[in-house]
Amino acid sequence: MRLALLLGLIGVIAVGLVLRGGSSVDGTRAAADAKRRAALVPRVRLTSDTRAELTRELRISQIEKNGQLGVYVQPVEGGPAYAYGPLQSGRTWSVIKVPLVVAYLKWRADANGVRDGSRVLTTLDRNEIEQTIRDSDNRAARQLYDHMAMRFGLSGADRRIEEVFDSAGETGITIPKTGLHAFGTTTWRLSDAVDLFRALNDRELASRADTRYVLRLMSRISDRDSWGLKLAYGPHAPVAFKGGWGPNGAQWDLEQVGIVGHGDSGYVIAIMFHTNGNSPIRDAFLAGRSMFNAVASIIAEQIPATSSNGPS
Repeated sequence: MRLALLLGLIGVIAVGLVLRGGSSVDGTRAAADAKRRAALVPRVRLTSDTRAELTRELRISQIEKNGQLGVYVQPVEGGPAYAYGPLQSGRTWSVIKVPLVVAYLKWRADANGVRDGSRVLTTLDRNEIEQTIRDSDNRAARQLYDHMAMRFGLSGADRRIEEVFDSAGETGITIPKTGLHAFGTTTWRLSDAVDLFRALNDRELASRADTRYVLRLMSRISDRDSWGLKLAYGPHAPVAFKGGWGPNGAQWDLEQVGIVGHGDSGYVIAIMFHTNGNSPIRDAFLAGRSMFNAVASIIAEQIPATSSNGPS
């Protein structure tokens, strides 16, 4: 007993000396930090078991009988991604409203000589931005675009959106020059979408205040559009996302990209689905949304959201 107490006392003294020491403190702290980071890795990485289970569940679900599917998942902190399905590229549809809003905020900041565009918005600006993100309102998005086009021209407005992609490292994405400059028909890869949302989350695209403003709107998407990822993770889970959809002949393309969880435990998830008319649900869009919900539910079961900064 005395020996145990003596050893314990020696241990306490040793710890105290290390904490007071000079270079040895730096070494100890660095080692502790490294150990902490190593301990986090298995929690935030897509392990081989998670990958295998996701693939198995998606295959046995029979979802792909009803359309083409593409999934791309990556931890917010980076590292190897998980990809599933042949549909790894397509149109952005309304997901491009996120870089559109970021471009608009950067313009307002530059025009006013301030850091945060969100702090100098008019009431009309705020209403248009909220409707663009929360309600996916095409009219409101077009108004934001037209405001920039009046100042910079159509090509200039396109370029400001493209600069947001450039800031995320996606230099090959260009807005189609169709006369109407239909920015929603821009094509990208799911990996591009994930890169963009990771960069947004890391405040690489906008100031801290503007990033917080955009993510807050993305976490409060209207009930009408809160299917897919938001439905799968539930109303109280930390999910900031944007969805888009559009006709493809007689069928529909559907897409969502979302940041799920927080901090080191966060993931960015991108899903595309293209209906093929084989579903017993006759309405192609409703059929696609049903399949989309099923895909999101499988992902949510394997990759749960966390509500705090740090590992779950």
